Parts: sequence; structure tokens; C-alpha cells
Amino acid sequence: MTVEFAEPVQQFLVDIDSVTEYPDNPRRGDVDALVDSIRVNGFYTVTLAQASTGYLVMGNHRRKALLAMGESRIPVMFKDMSDEDALRIVLADNRTSDLSFYDDPTLFALLDQLGGDFAGTGYDKASYELLLQGMEGSDILGGVAQGYVPEDRLEGYLDSDVRSIILPYSGDQYDEVASGLMELRKAHELETNADVVAMLVDLALDDRPT
Repeated sequence: MTVEFAEPVQQFLVDIDSVTEYPDNPRRGDVDALVDSIRVNGFYTVTLAQASTGYLVMGNHRRKALLAMGESRIPVMFKDMSDEDALRIVLADNRTSDLSFYDDPTLFALLDQLGGDFAGTGYDKASYELLLQGMEGSDILGGVAQGYVPEDRLEGYLDSDVRSIILPYSGDQYDEVASGLMELRKAHELETNADVVAMLVDLALDDRPT
């Protein structure tokens, strides 16, 4: 599979084996979603590596995606940094994305512009429909989704007493669970996915052996 590297990053292309993944990187990314994005959109960013070791401090999963696509090159900027600096960059690169939140109506409006073709975005029809249904609930749910609430939503967050549980799934599991939640909501006339999960937990607890 041929990878199209955007012109601005072509000057940074090096042999992919000249850099390695950061040891014990705690992040577990969706490589399949990255492969889909690269296939549709091309490769348009530069990764960052510690010059002395060749460890990637930004772009570990992008390297995995390129390898999965059979690519032998990767755009890299090498930077002199201490081992402690490298560790801090790895942690910060992962954690700062966790601290983000989505404005759900704006996200939905952007996805809606694609007319149902979500290739290369990381989204699919199931996640689009779940987002649409979630918009029917509280207007602070977008801030609660990642466990982080910006200051202008904090009062509403506390007043609502809403708390989120984030459950990671593989790509195949996610589609099955998302579709199943929608079917159960319709079958039991429930308003939210949270209602479905609460119902299933109650049923499971009632069925426990005594």
C-alpha cells in the first residue's frame, strides 16, 4: 500500500528503522484507525525522536501504522534532550489529549457535513448516531465525556451530579457494543445508553446465585 506523504513533511523522511518506539509507552492507540486515516488523508505530520537514542517521543502509533502499511520511511525531527525530558514529553503528549473535551453539537455539525462518508476520520455510522442521541441529553455531557470539565461548565457539572465511566473497546467490539446499545434502547424504550448499562447491571446482579 503506497503512502502519500504531504510535501511539507517529505524533507524529514528517514528510514523507519532509524527510530524505535519509546520503551514502555503507556498509550494504547487504535492503529487500524490511523491506517485508515493515512490511507484516506495521507501522512501530514512529523514525528519527534530523542536524538541520542532514536526513541520516538511523539508518533509511536503512527510508526506502527506505517509499518502495518508496509512503508519503509517515516518523517522525523530529531531533538537533543535528556532522558527525563523525553519521558516528560511522552507523558505530556498522551495526557494533554486526555484532558480535552468535545463540544458535541459542533462535532456533530462537522460530521454531518460529510454526508455519511466518515472514511479517514476515526468515526463511523454507529458513533455518529450515538452522538446524535447523546445530544438529546444534558448540554454538559460533552465536557463530562473525558472526565474533564472546563471552568465555564464546572458549576453545571457539580449541580447535575453526572459522572462518566469510560470503557475502551477494540474496533470490532466497539461496533458490536454501539449497535447493541442502540437496539436495547429502542427495545426497552430507554432514553440514554447509561440507562441501558444501568438496566443490564441491575439484571445481572438480580441473577447472582444466593
